[in-house]
Amino acid sequence: MYSIFLVDDEELELEMIRDFIRWEEMGIYVAGTALNGRDAMEKIEVIQPDIVLTDVQMPIMDGLELAKQVSEQFDWIQFVFLTGHDEFDYVKSALNVGAVGYLLKPLDLSEIVSVIDKVKRRCEEVRMKNRSVRVTKSNILREMIYEQQEDRLANLAESYRTLTRRREPGMYSMTLLHIHRESASQAGVSLDDGSARLQAFLENWLAAKKLEVDFVPTREGELALWLEGMFHVSRFTWDDLLAELEDTLGFTVTAAVNEEERELGRIQELYRETRLMLQEMFYLGAGRVIYAKDVKRQDGHSPVPPFEEEAFAEAVHELNSEQAEQLIREYNLRLAALRIAKQDVCDWAIGVIERLLVQIHEPMTEAHKRAELYQSMYQCETMADIEDKVIQAVAHAVETLKHRFMDKNARLVHQIRTAIDQHFHEPITINSLSDQVYLSPNYLRSIFKEKTGMTIHDYLTRIRLNKAKELLADDTLKVQDIAQRVGYESTSYFISLFLKNQGVTPNEYRKNL
Repeated sequence: MYSIFLVDDEELELEMIRDFIRWEEMGIYVAGTALNGRDAMEKIEVIQPDIVLTDVQMPIMDGLELAKQVSEQFDWIQFVFLTGHDEFDYVKSALNVGAVGYLLKPLDLSEIVSVIDKVKRRCEEVRMKNRSVRVTKSNILREMIYEQQEDRLANLAESYRTLTRRREPGMYSMTLLHIHRESASQAGVSLDDGSARLQAFLENWLAAKKLEVDFVPTREGELALWLEGMFHVSRFTWDDLLAELEDTLGFTVTAAVNEEERELGRIQELYRETRLMLQEMFYLGAGRVIYAKDVKRQDGHSPVPPFEEEAFAEAVHELNSEQAEQLIREYNLRLAALRIAKQDVCDWAIGVIERLLVQIHEPMTEAHKRAELYQSMYQCETMADIEDKVIQAVAHAVETLKHRFMDKNARLVHQIRTAIDQHFHEPITINSLSDQVYLSPNYLRSIFKEKTGMTIHDYLTRIRLNKAKELLADDTLKVQDIAQRVGYESTSYFISLFLKNQGVTPNEYRKNL
């Protein structure tokens, strides 16, 4: 639908044109009215309609002067003139200043429909042309962000200035919008589709505010807003906009608003600054408005503080998920306050999850499962995402233990597995284990195999050999020392057992590390 602005110095005639012509049936809505050219000029500057229908002869400022002044600022606005039968000389002048058509008084409905159809076609042509220009400008800006050759960068800047029809160099600001990957995935939206929806929404939102912005897709799920001058939107407005975006589009968007202005040739500097601001999302969380003052950088590399491992393991063992989750959240807040590097945060979280799995006797022995854990953790965009994954692992561990503790035999097997995990390096026999749970050796063998799918001997061997593989990474340790550390007095027996289970000798395994 296109907007039209009506101008006529005869008030009754203006009301008739506004109220009795069926504009909506022609795909037009009336955006405003004025009784003279000067008043119309002030309103048009604010409303910026697609079409202006104006009388030719008016006091203060006539229709021809109005068209001339408007066209100097908004060359895409289409003009249609109202004129009487005895004013054809004015019609010639109107056509000379670029009017699409004219209407003779008194107005004829069929004539109005014909002229408006012509005007709408012209408006669509203008929109298509502007869309093509916007796409070209966007592509030029994207190239400028990544271009390394100075002469090529200067040529791109000149091409951009030509398209903007700006002779004087301007100052520009940038805002980066980032789609939160996890929320888009939950909404069933790809990042490419999400970016397209985000841009379409913002085009309408900005058009209502009469702001002309270039959209530059910089990375997957990331959209830059490039504006001449500062993007004067308050933080409260940004907060409201991000909330509206999430309600409408179904995914979360973060905005890094750079309040610094740069010349066109310094677009790369501006982009680097704004991206650094956006990285603060990792600590602050998604769906936030981030300004330069929100960015906190630590001098040097902050050491990772110790985590309360024993208290955490005890809380899980006692099925106290609230206490375990509280320890995770408090530690996560400490890491965020210290701005600990993302890699260190991910490594800590992966370590917690791996120890949880060991605690419930579900260690990750398959390489692909370990790789999946690492990939999913390093893909997290915020510390909140990492925290959620650790808390999910806590919930799984606690539920697993609850189920086992409700089953008497499962509880006994859990007790035996815990004893093996903690004392694998010591001499362990079936009799010593059965004495701990007051069961006969044969019955203990039976329920252990039933609950785990393996014999006690096989489980002990797996634990010892997994520990041996960790120790083989230390070149200072001899194979015989490693054998004794994992509970084997005979080095030759350890080597033969390792070869049987791993397909290579300990030394061959070490060479492949």
